Amino acid sequence: MMNKKFLYIALIILIFTFGLIYFNSPLRSNRNYPIITGSFIQLDMTQHWNSNDWKNELNYLKENKMKYIIITNVSQTQGNITNTCYKNNISGYKKIYGNIDPVELCLKNAEHLNMKVFIGPNFNTDWWQVPADNYLWLNSQMERANVVADDLYKKYHSKYPNAFYGWYFPYEVDNAKYTKISEFKNLANAINIHINHLNSKGERLPILLSPFMNSSAGTANQYSSNWQYLFSKTNFKKGDIFCPQDSVGSGRLNLEEVNSWYTALKKAVAKKPGMLFWSNAENFDYVNNSSVPLDRFLKQLTLESPCVDNIICFSYSHYYSPNNIDSGFNKAYSYYVEHGKLPYKKLDSPQNLTITTVENNKFKISWSVPKNTDNICGYEIYRDNILISRIMLQRKYGGNPNGFSKSIIDMPLLKENTKSCTYTVRSLGFSGNVSKPSNSVSVNIDTFAKLPHLLSKNCKYSITPLPHEKYNDVHFIKLTDGKYSSINSSKSSDFVGWYNDPIDINIDLGKIQPVQQFVVDYLRDPIPWAELPERASIGISEDGINFTPVGLLRIPSVPFSDRNGSRYPIYLTLDKPINARYIKLTSITKPNYYTFIDEFEIRN
Repeated sequence: MMNKKFLYIALIILIFTFGLIYFNSPLRSNRNYPIITGSFIQLDMTQHWNSNDWKNELNYLKENKMKYIIITNVSQTQGNITNTCYKNNISGYKKIYGNIDPVELCLKNAEHLNMKVFIGPNFNTDWWQVPADNYLWLNSQMERANVVADDLYKKYHSKYPNAFYGWYFPYEVDNAKYTKISEFKNLANAINIHINHLNSKGERLPILLSPFMNSSAGTANQYSSNWQYLFSKTNFKKGDIFCPQDSVGSGRLNLEEVNSWYTALKKAVAKKPGMLFWSNAENFDYVNNSSVPLDRFLKQLTLESPCVDNIICFSYSHYYSPNNIDSGFNKAYSYYVEHGKLPYKKLDSPQNLTITTVENNKFKISWSVPKNTDNICGYEIYRDNILISRIMLQRKYGGNPNGFSKSIIDMPLLKENTKSCTYTVRSLGFSGNVSKPSNSVSVNIDTFAKLPHLLSKNCKYSITPLPHEKYNDVHFIKLTDGKYSSINSSKSSDFVGWYNDPIDINIDLGKIQPVQQFVVDYLRDPIPWAELPERASIGISEDGINFTPVGLLRIPSVPFSDRNGSRYPIYLTLDKPINARYIKLTSITKPNYYTFIDEFEIRN
């Protein structure tokens, strides 16, 4: 009898203890749906913030169950010149942002609110140009980071011991730049220079690093294997955090790829005892550099949460905070945090859609806002039910002050058997919901038809400059062989590619003959940075020396919804044939992008 009584008492105590733990645990506060627990803040955005601004910002985060802040741009180096945004004690380092010290203001308010701050000590902007095998350069940056870390720790840690929680490793590694074990070995050595210094100085705090990934540059398993190797060579310890960017906002991963990449990387982290695995969810859209509606952001959280210990984001403060954008984003997310679902309210439709012809096959689409604009964060424009543009509310810092207009210019890609197109506009809500469409307006467009006689098949040509070595045309045959790529990807060997450079392609038809149409088949594949050119023109010549310009190629508008590889046949058709032997395409590549072409045809 006593044994049963003892068991009952023990059971009651166990239930009470579990209930106490549960009701005070993240599981209870999450209510079994994923939320973010922190945000990056780039300090250039805060250069004019006072203490009240910081207090307001951190309160927004705190109210939404966040407790981690990662501040970057504390000090920046370009070449050998270093500027700091805080009041440093390092000889030769210049203080910027006047008398404001955003590091102090952040830590002060975080200490008061019991929030935890990770600080990135230094970043050299040359990182994006320096190759991965230049270990001497990276090692030297670790030495600079150590100097700044010493200064930060001495200045702030004893003053704000609870808020000054950790270090952020600011060099963003990816699987396009870092591809070899030897490069990860050099990276591991550099990280150890930093870790060992912090250990020796008694400044060792949890370290968070946040690389990113690109599905066009390799596989998830390859990337996981390289990180597993790095973890085996580095002095990370229990409590350090591997927190990859989900790369959805930047377009380097598609939503459907996220779970498999985090699943693979989780296996690498599991090989490092005590290391935590977080995700860094991106709440922006690279296509229009805007805040993303919350439905997509929450899909990211749902896909990532089964794989990771915690989720933070880049960046609530930049893209959702009322300090920097319309409060509707924060209200919608706060509702989700409280209720586990987004608020979906009926939106009024845009009014008075009108189409004006700017020039042949080029149109201005304009509309009026509805009388009730509550809960509207933007407008979506459709051409033949395809989403071609999204106009969003703009951020105060980092946004386009002229970006929230009620009109766009559209140049549809002309196709065979398409003689008209129809436009509509919908209102877009903060939660990602849309209104019913506006009135529709149709316009006539020209059809594109290739002229029957192909003159350039297997013709010789020259190229200036030579293509990128990875996408070469060694025998100068690919652009006139008549072979179009069967896949719309830069990985296809049928495409020839150039990085950053303007291109001249000069085809020799072998004899003077009438020419009338010029067709260039471009690839647009945004994940591996392949874009349509800024502009392109055609010149003709009879002697190959003196060229006469005959016109510009018509570069069409790229639909907002075109996120994957697509071929764009872009052409110029003259009103009547003109005699020529040599045809030169001059194509201007967008800065820091690739141009890919698989065929250049001359017809009459």
